[in-house]
Amino acid sequence: MMLSSIQSALVVLFSVAAALLLVVVLNRLWPSDNRKLLNDVTGWQLGVLGTTYGVILGFMLYTVWEGFRAAQIDANLKATSMMNVYRLADGLPSPQRESMQELARKYETTVVEQEWPAMQHQIEDRAASVVLGSMWKVLATVRVDSMAMANSVDHIQYAMSNLAERRNMRDQQRTNQLPALLWVLLILGGLATIVSSCLLGNDKQWLHYCQVGALTFVIITALAGIADLARPYQGAVAVEPSAFVRALQSMKQEPAQ
Repeated sequence: MMLSSIQSALVVLFSVAAALLLVVVLNRLWPSDNRKLLNDVTGWQLGVLGTTYGVILGFMLYTVWEGFRAAQIDANLKATSMMNVYRLADGLPSPQRESMQELARKYETTVVEQEWPAMQHQIEDRAASVVLGSMWKVLATVRVDSMAMANSVDHIQYAMSNLAERRNMRDQQRTNQLPALLWVLLILGGLATIVSSCLLGNDKQWLHYCQVGALTFVIITALAGIADLARPYQGAVAVEPSAFVRALQSMKQEPAQ
């Protein structure tokens, strides 16, 4: 289950507090003056570990962000495809023209009111696919008796085929998850980096607390961001159906032919 913004913020705060508590415990059990003797060893090790983990973390953030952007673009293209179908239906004879335009409006409404809320809860909803199937059936009843009508049918078929392909891509994006091995690497690497920073000795304890807190905040926030962006249709940061809402509004404003 994805975390809300408040839950993610609490996880970050709890993690920072836990890291600072670890420093407090270390300072009591293993005084900072004694740990400073090991700084020459642990310092360069932390540098190598931190650099390696930072590269991994940055790469993962970039990867999930690209996936999230692709999901946003895909949603806009699907809404545009259905808008094209609605307008191209003007070239069809009655009653197929009215049926196609009505189904186009129904499709956009179904996506906004049913499919998108269902995806937020990781529930599969195929209501819009049923509407799309009805549109194919209506299109199959059109008698092509002119070149203009043939062009309209061909363009509608292309737009609907493109829409169906992008729906399949969306289903893959919705169900794909980061491999467990990557999560193990990210979590254990983050713990190792934070703990290593806690082991350093520093004469100015307040400065050590600030360093550990800042490092923990950055790492946990990045992990929370990866977890959220990896599921583009769920969580606090999710792809919105705004393109479908705009398309539906345009359909309602355009006069029927």
